[in-house]
Amino acid sequence: MLRLSLTLFVLQLLLGSSALRLSSAPSSRRTALSQAAAAAAASTAFAHAAWAEPPPAEAVRGHLSELKALLADKENFVTALSDGAPYKLPAQIPFTTFQKLEKTSDPEFMEAAIDYAEAYRGVKDLVKLARLTKQTVAVSTKEPGKPRKETQVRYGDVPDSGLATAKEYAERAADEILGATGAREVGASVALDAAVKYMGTAK
Repeated sequence: MLRLSLTLFVLQLLLGSSALRLSSAPSSRRTALSQAAAAAAASTAFAHAAWAEPPPAEAVRGHLSELKALLADKENFVTALSDGAPYKLPAQIPFTTFQKLEKTSDPEFMEAAIDYAEAYRGVKDLVKLARLTKQTVAVSTKEPGKPRKETQVRYGDVPDSGLATAKEYAERAADEILGATGAREVGASVALDAAVKYMGTAK
């Protein structure tokens, strides 16, 4: 809507006088159309800029809100992973986002950003393990005097698989976000909250 309004406004300015003079030369009309096309391209660029990705500082604050919302929904988070149901984990903030804010932030900012990155990597690994326990695998067994038998079972139910339960991984992932007892000293949300306090704005 913004792009259309800008384009129409420019067209009115460029073509207003020629609309009153129907006898204008073809070359003048071509010039006006060329200028209108350039204006349309400029308005497109303006519109794209207006709806560009959020600034780095806004992205960090937005992700912190997502983590706090996940912790508030901890019970559903753990239940979903325990049951093998889909649960969308918030996307991790790229480290380049923090680097864009480094020059305008306090010295402690990058230290908090590193703590967040390490903690959230642990969260993602635990979520992957929880989902792995629910994947179906083929287990082949052979008893003496009987043909080999193959059965489909969930990976977490395979004897000596070395995996814990999906619920345990889910609870550990939630603790890794919060930084609760038994997880790392600084959780992802705690570290990110500290980063926001030390954060400046990208130039």
